[in-house]
Amino acid sequence: MKDEARSKKSLIRELDALRRRVAELEHSFVEERELAEDALSEAELRYEKLTEASPDGVVITEGGFIVDADERIAEISRRDPSDLLGMKFEELIPDDGDSNQGTAHESPEKGPVELDLIRKDGTRIPVSISTEALSESAAAAVAVVRDLTQEKEAEKEAAEQDERFRAVFEASTDAIYLKDSSLRLTHVNPAMEKLFGRSASELLAASPEELYGKRAANSIRRWDSRALSGEVIQNERAQEVDGEPRVFLENRVPLSDANDNIWGVCCISRDITDYRREVPRSVPGAQAYPSKSMRSILELAEKIAVTDGTVLLLGESGSGKDHLAQWIHDHSKRSSGPYFTINCAALSPELAESELFGHEAGSFTGARGRKKGMLELAEGGTLLLNEIGELPLLLQSKLLTFLDSMSFMRVGGERSVTVDARLMAATHRDLSEEVAKGDFLEPLYYRLNVFTLNVPPLRERLEDLSILVDQILAELAHRMNLTKIPRVDPSMIAGLSAYNWPGNVRELKNTLERALMLWDGGPLDLKLPTAAKSEGQWSHDLPFSSDWGLRQVTDEITKGMCIEALRRTDGNKKEAAQILRISRDALYRYIRRFNINPEMLS
Repeated sequence: MKDEARSKKSLIRELDALRRRVAELEHSFVEERELAEDALSEAELRYEKLTEASPDGVVITEGGFIVDADERIAEISRRDPSDLLGMKFEELIPDDGDSNQGTAHESPEKGPVELDLIRKDGTRIPVSISTEALSESAAAAVAVVRDLTQEKEAEKEAAEQDERFRAVFEASTDAIYLKDSSLRLTHVNPAMEKLFGRSASELLAASPEELYGKRAANSIRRWDSRALSGEVIQNERAQEVDGEPRVFLENRVPLSDANDNIWGVCCISRDITDYRREVPRSVPGAQAYPSKSMRSILELAEKIAVTDGTVLLLGESGSGKDHLAQWIHDHSKRSSGPYFTINCAALSPELAESELFGHEAGSFTGARGRKKGMLELAEGGTLLLNEIGELPLLLQSKLLTFLDSMSFMRVGGERSVTVDARLMAATHRDLSEEVAKGDFLEPLYYRLNVFTLNVPPLRERLEDLSILVDQILAELAHRMNLTKIPRVDPSMIAGLSAYNWPGNVRELKNTLERALMLWDGGPLDLKLPTAAKSEGQWSHDLPFSSDWGLRQVTDEITKGMCIEALRRTDGNKKEAAQILRISRDALYRYIRRFNINPEMLS
């Protein structure tokens, strides 16, 4: 009995332990189930958020029928989600035989396939479909559908743009080339093939030196590199084609992708020779001039021409400073680039900054569009600032900034413009005296005075008259469309040498032009100006009527002196007033009173 009782107690204890174990297991199962349910809810929420944020639509099929669909696929197909449930997948996205991969529910796993989706209204749109089986039997599958409409439209638009570009590229009469980020030629158009007389393959294999020559190739590399850094560059460049000099206007723009990453350069080169009918210039060397003073000046000019240093040209008005600046340009490595000159004395104070630096649209009244200034137009070439002593102080400061950085801001501009141009300056004034008077910035004076050339007046180099007369007559004959150039006798040169030429080379040019205008094809009749032979003397034939009084005689003398002063200063009213020892306002009053016009100054 005792053993039996002990067995019962032992069995009860084991049963209680088993009950406790079962209770523990049940509690653990409940906790695990709750955790699993929480994890499932979290996974479902993540899936819901993922599908909401995704641009792709998702459907689940079983046996080829749609059993679940999200809002995005309903939006793509223009249907309600409830309309999709129970629909055959192939009714939504049929396989028309264009794909050898089958429809989405027939393959357990399949990468993107491009097919058409049929919307509720029957229209078709291109879509990309990726499918994956949800079970080993492949009865259930999930399909991810992406709308390709915008992508296909973008591809079509890009193809049309490429076709338009190719049509313009091929048909353009301007030479066009493309370069990659390493500045290697990648494409050239037929106009460029015609220009160089080479095939596209030959041009792509040629170096810039072979195509343009060493000097021009260096400039082109600099321009292309600047375009590759994001600049838009316009410049003029001279080049010989079939032995004839031609002038090209070139535009370089950076090429970038959709993310604004620059990958290359496009250059359009237009032949503008016919619009640049420049007077042919003879460019004699230093030894061509008989005078020692001019030979010395040109020998120095030849040495500094090969550099890009700033040059200051000094000399009397009309002595030929602009001609020497042109000579330096023609002997420099920039000779293929443009040469511009701007007379600072003739600039309107209101528009001087715009003329020199350019302006943006709307920067001031009347500024309807962007305008490039002379500095920008001189890209790759030379700009001469003639009579720089007349430049306003405000512009002197801006010019100093440009010389230090080779960049400037257009009037009303917000972006700095970089220019590769050589600057030369010329004046008949003593700039050191102008600095002392406070009319010229001292820092600008020292910045310009890198190398100074003093151009001698014509009276100090009369032995150059023969070569000067030949040059001037050739230029004038071309400008006046004369079929031949008149011959000048040595006796005529001797007569010119007897005159003092107070107006220097400018006066000589006016004398020759006046003679050419009256030339009838026979001997050239050169008449020297009526002014006296020395600068300090002046004579005037004074008419004297019997009914004149002292007032009329005085007015006639005053009028004659005003005309002579204006003639000697080539119309510069400020200088003429200084010669007459009167104010500029007083001179203006005399001009209006006596009706003095430019024709009277000849």
